[in-house]
Amino acid sequence: MSSKVRLYQLGHYLLSGLLLTIVPATTALAATGFATLNGGTTGGAGGQVVNASTGTQIHEALCNRPSSDTPVIIHVQGTITPGNTSDVDGDSCNTADGVIEIKDVSNVSIIGVGSGALFDEVGIHIRNSSNIILQNLHVRDVKKSNGTTSNGGDAIGMEADVSNVWADHLTLEAFGGEDEGYDGLFDMKNNTRYVTLSYSILRNSGRGGLVGSGDSDDQNNFITYHHNLWQNIDSRTPLLRFATAHAFNNHFNGLNSSGMNPRIGGQIKVENNYVENARNPLGTFYTDDMGYWDVSGNIWDNVTWESGSDETPAGPNPISTTFINIPYSYSLDNASCVPQIVAATAGANKGLLVSNGSCQTGSSSSSSSSSSSSSSSSSSSSSSSSSSSGGGGTQVTIQENTFGFCGVDGTVDSDNGGFTGSGFANTDNASGTSVDWRVNVPSSGNYLLEWRYANGSSSRPGNVQINGGTVTNTDFPSTGSWTSWTLASANVFLNAGQSDISLVATSSGGLANIDSLTVTGNGPQAADCNGGGSSSSSSSSSSSSSSSSSSSSSSSSSSSSSSSSSGGSGSCSDIKSGGQSGNFNTTGPYCFRVLSSVNGWGVSNFAGRSISVTVNGSGTAVTTPGAPLPSKGSGDYYHFDSTAGSFPWASVYWW
Repeated sequence: MSSKVRLYQLGHYLLSGLLLTIVPATTALAATGFATLNGGTTGGAGGQVVNASTGTQIHEALCNRPSSDTPVIIHVQGTITPGNTSDVDGDSCNTADGVIEIKDVSNVSIIGVGSGALFDEVGIHIRNSSNIILQNLHVRDVKKSNGTTSNGGDAIGMEADVSNVWADHLTLEAFGGEDEGYDGLFDMKNNTRYVTLSYSILRNSGRGGLVGSGDSDDQNNFITYHHNLWQNIDSRTPLLRFATAHAFNNHFNGLNSSGMNPRIGGQIKVENNYVENARNPLGTFYTDDMGYWDVSGNIWDNVTWESGSDETPAGPNPISTTFINIPYSYSLDNASCVPQIVAATAGANKGLLVSNGSCQTGSSSSSSSSSSSSSSSSSSSSSSSSSSSGGGGTQVTIQENTFGFCGVDGTVDSDNGGFTGSGFANTDNASGTSVDWRVNVPSSGNYLLEWRYANGSSSRPGNVQINGGTVTNTDFPSTGSWTSWTLASANVFLNAGQSDISLVATSSGGLANIDSLTVTGNGPQAADCNGGGSSSSSSSSSSSSSSSSSSSSSSSSSSSSSSSSSGGSGSCSDIKSGGQSGNFNTTGPYCFRVLSSVNGWGVSNFAGRSISVTVNGSGTAVTTPGAPLPSKGSGDYYHFDSTAGSFPWASVYWW
């Protein structure tokens, strides 16, 4: 304390020119990063506070709850060892000997208090659980071999359907690598999502942490790392397969072989970090399956970049290979002050010190960021309502039969429990069947799409189409039953304006049952499937009727759609599939969209062709753009003005 100038009790401290905030160690700050999304991460907030000084008492606090989702805050003080950590039975828990087992539970906070909580040779395992906070804990010397073993050698390990975990002010340390019996310090696999690791120390380990345990483990996603110290780590800071991660204001000091390693499609946004005394701190390593990075504001100090047959470093002058949109608010310290500020704040038993941002002044960003995210999650459960997660990142959730839901090749059912709206979209059991939505975004960029789904059968994959063109695919693996719901997701690029989003089944079983679509990014809103504007409200009298005419829009190239477009002047209904003719309902202008292939026709086949329109059985003039048709690119629009006013249906012919 001699180097600190005390300003006032439990308030602000001035440390070497840095303005910091300190709070009592018994008070959990608000979550940050990706943990603020998907409903937010509040742990055991509002629950009973239970004190524990042994691992067994931690298990008892979990098992003595009325149910597995009853909120509980466990304050830990003392040393947790394998000898004082035993299995405890109960209906609200699923524990084991020699490991802190957070399994099949939700709404739990484990917080070190008083003189501190040391987990010595005991790992923390999170499995099939959600809304978990780990804070102010010291975990060390967890092995998988060569001595006392726990948790497969991971200090903290998460696997099998884990979501919304905030790990904050932790000290995680090993004393060697795999040869000495250690595995990872902070590992995630098998559908682990929405995790933030903040203000923590990871040191003296062969492996820092991974996201995805193998090249087929592709369901993990959305991880934030900020204000952490990674010290004397051989590799994996982190290793990132498939997933999207955000690393900002971290101090990397002593990366011996490699560092941040996105591979096989993984991508990481790397901002304002300080990297020193490191070899290959960023790139794709030990594989030819490349990952991607979005870099800015970092300092690379005494860094060695070396290429090899299976080493593709980002340096010596790292430049971005992708752009990643971050859908939550956060404050960036300048990279030059990161070593100093991380030294003052990161790790257990630091009084939960946090930076005020910009290395100088301001209130804790974690409070403001998370509070706005909390409000977002509460409102996103209502159908088709947008909700802010702060500072340029918002979410909109679209339920079935609400504004922005354009149709399903099948039915909207309610016979399987657990859905959140009025029902769920159940496609016919056939390849090519689809569920369709429409959104409006104010600016072009990357957006996150998340589908809440249930699948009591085998895997049911689907293509993700934007404006009729396939941009990626996503899997919907079995959830074990038709009443067990989880999330699948995809990152897509949306142009400013209205976009049609379709999930199209690629197997004969059709799609999984889809409960809702959530779009996260810069200001998305549900849009009118009939061609009107966008809305953040949760009701639309016309959306239900519109879905009937657009329900088959994506499943067959011979069908038609009444969804709107953003091209040209004003809104219009469009025939986005077609064939030689197509019927559609409309109340105004209409347009025809060129796809890369329509009924087997290539884009070039439409250039120079003429078009006629039949409205209620009678011909009507085509005034714009006229005939013959000019050349267009894939995904572009032909726009026509109707001279017949409003009409219930029309047929379009071209030759």
